[in-house]
Amino acid sequence: MSKHHSQTVRSLRQAASALRTRRKSRNLTQKQLSELTGTAQSTISDIETGIVSVSLDVYLRLLEALGAELQVTDRRNDTDLS
Repeated sequence: MSKHHSQTVRSLRQAASALRTRRKSRNLTQKQLSELTGTAQSTISDIETGIVSVSLDVYLRLLEALGAELQVTDRRNDTDLS
């Protein structure tokens, strides 16, 4: 049985954190993710540290390899988060 986890992403830094968290939860190294996706390990490192932004295509390819997907929802106000 898989555990579903969602994470709100509103910035490049949050996207980087979400990707890193997901990769680590799958017990994958950056090198292993690199081999799965054909994305350079150095690029994955740069993405995860927020040094570089990448195309949506690259980000989606990384998410797919991690068994995740991008979902678009209505934005909640900060007051809705309490």
